[in-house]
Amino acid sequence: MAMVKSTLNKRSQTKLIVLSCLGVLSFLLPLQLQAQFSLAGTYDGYAAVSKKGISSLPFMVSHSKIGSYDINLLEIELAYTKNYLKFQFSPAIGSYMQRNYELEVPLRRFIYESYLQYEKGKTSIAYGTFSSPYTQETPRGVDQLAPSRSLTAEYVPYYVSGLRWTQQWKPNFKSQFFVTNGWQRLSFSGVRPSLGLLFQWEFKKWKWNWSHFYGDIAPVGKLTPELGLNRWRFFQELNFAYQHNDWTLQSCGYLGAQQRTGDPNLSWWGQANVQVAYAVNNNLSAFSRLEFFYDPHEVVFNYEHDVMCSGSMGWMQHIGPVLQVGQEFRYFRSKLTSVPVFYTFLRLKF
Repeated sequence: MAMVKSTLNKRSQTKLIVLSCLGVLSFLLPLQLQAQFSLAGTYDGYAAVSKKGISSLPFMVSHSKIGSYDINLLEIELAYTKNYLKFQFSPAIGSYMQRNYELEVPLRRFIYESYLQYEKGKTSIAYGTFSSPYTQETPRGVDQLAPSRSLTAEYVPYYVSGLRWTQQWKPNFKSQFFVTNGWQRLSFSGVRPSLGLLFQWEFKKWKWNWSHFYGDIAPVGKLTPELGLNRWRFFQELNFAYQHNDWTLQSCGYLGAQQRTGDPNLSWWGQANVQVAYAVNNNLSAFSRLEFFYDPHEVVFNYEHDVMCSGSMGWMQHIGPVLQVGQEFRYFRSKLTSVPVFYTFLRLKF
């Protein structure tokens, strides 16, 4: 009975969020003509099949459900801009939100992004919740070369909350500095803030991103002596993209270090991946990806202490300006894991 009530409560919350979003949209659509409001959004739905007996991928948050159709992310982006100020509010639903925001307070579990930004000239300062600045991938599958998320992006913060300072130093060079609540936390933690830094370069056909994280990942509240030894985490990530004619190449690598209780040495983990896409024509593309993840001390990846790799290939077809359909075959492999997955995607970007 308690499980039934919990399910009904979740469904009621989801319906309330959807109806609220529709109400806001119906109010804002006539105001778009004033050029102060903007509206956009994405829809990421998929169906996946795998070996008999597998109902989900426990080491993935995005696109992890097997054997049925699932909405990974339905997100609406509402933005209001006036003079130097911009307010963005992006509510969202889907399995990505349910699994990733379940530790946040209920009212924040449906907020993908929400921030207030002041921008003048080449400088902008924003406060709120932002999607992850780490790796070249985002939860919006429509913006990636491959529709499924890599292990790379699954094991960095999905979102950060705090202050963001963006500076355009040159036409081809930009930086972002973050002061946040921690590795991934919306509520104020009451401990020292974490620091993040992102550098972005663009050179003709090349794009480079170099990101940093140094911070306190302690839980909210007073620390015990044991937790005090597990607080600090250091993280470096580098990714690039290269485009030539119909080919696009992307690669990402990162390395992290973590203090562990009772161990004077730092625990390390890291990963590397490469992905490539070829535009067959203006609407059809083919893609492939290869990645390796290694976390011998199970700091962030606690499903395998040996090397885990993943390879995938597939295609994506654009139908008109909004609709995308495609398929991807992906294979996860390690000493303990051997999982083939076949995805079919239905996506919208508007």
